[in-house]
Amino acid sequence: MILFPAVRTNRSARSLFLIMISVALLMMPVACASTGRQRSVSEVKEEVEATWILEEWHMKGKAVAPPKVEGRFVIRDDAFVLILLNRAGEPPWSYYGYGKYTLDASTFSMGFDEEAVFVEKASGISVSRKPTWEGMKPFGIEIENNQLHMRPTDGGPEIIVDGNTLIIKKDGKIARTYRRAGIK
Repeated sequence: MILFPAVRTNRSARSLFLIMISVALLMMPVACASTGRQRSVSEVKEEVEATWILEEWHMKGKAVAPPKVEGRFVIRDDAFVLILLNRAGEPPWSYYGYGKYTLDASTFSMGFDEEAVFVEKASGISVSRKPTWEGMKPFGIEIENNQLHMRPTDGGPEIIVDGNTLIIKKDGKIARTYRRAGIK
């Protein structure tokens, strides 16, 4: 063992020195995880690109699950499709939207090409094609606690990917939770 001359002469100082080195080495993974290490484009794509199946939809303080609500969020090959069915609300409604996205190691941007909301009423079905937003919406990508956080640079819902779970947060609260298709 190589020790500094001053430490070699004092056993308690040597013990303290070894403890400090051990603590520093043990804390290194925690320190690295909290600094937000940037992932490569291929790592980000591997985490984000998937077919996501809706598991929970938080409405009015309650978590609603299928079959009352259903949905898919497909993200792959520079295109996305979002389908949502809400049978829990009155009146029931369904939504579809599709568009394109770009992705690199630090930014995810998505824009809708088409959107429609169908509301079912006793008088018939109404359709709205009002866009959620205009153009491409940029999201900054950060890694926090081993989760991939995509936060819009101009406000709005946040997307979090935590392994096989995708979470949509609005105003800091969970709005919808998805699981990666093929994972039970």
